[in-house]
Amino acid sequence: GATISNALDDELMANITNYASLQSQIAAYLNRQDLTDQIPVFIQFVEADVNTQLRAREQIVRSRATSSAEFVSLPNDWLEAISFRIVGGMSPLRFVTLDQANVIKDNSEYTDVSFYSLMDGAIELVPAPAVDVEIEMVYYASIPTLSTSNTTNWLLTKAPDIYLYGALVHASPFLMDDQRTALFAGLFTSRLSALQDASTKGQHSGGPLLVRTRSHY
Repeated sequence: GATISNALDDELMANITNYASLQSQIAAYLNRQDLTDQIPVFIQFVEADVNTQLRAREQIVRSRATSSAEFVSLPNDWLEAISFRIVGGMSPLRFVTLDQANVIKDNSEYTDVSFYSLMDGAIELVPAPAVDVEIEMVYYASIPTLSTSNTTNWLLTKAPDIYLYGALVHASPFLMDDQRTALFAGLFTSRLSALQDASTKGQHSGGPLLVRTRSHY
């Protein structure tokens, strides 16, 4: 109806405050008791969608590790690199492909770590360090997964409607001829795009960029 065709009103937005209330709102929209057990799966699918599509400033993390190894494991929540550097180094490490990394190592032109490559969930330092080096990585992290033990995250606080509409989209195969399916998909896409646009503008508005810092990964 006309009410469904509008974006979430303030009252409904206020009602989604944590994992449990999100599930309740999804269940209310679905109005299908047989889908209750599927709702956590729909939420999981939304988080996978967001991790694929969104690169917001709230996802930016700075992490450090000390290692003398050629390969250093990536953080578990790593999505995409923004920058790598050796702490105290003159310039950021430059990305090279695996083939280029092999050429650099074979030529032995560089003695200090100057490049990096990515493979199998690890950073390859090129050339391999001869002694311990402190690596700093700035990257986009995945959305903290909602669960009964982790009942909220920054995305649910900032844009609960993204979770709601996304879950309803993933419920669509069970809804069959529900005419709301296309509406939910459009609302999910537009809200995700709006969040991305707002984040991009915020990152380039001249204000300070705040990132979460970790001591190791």
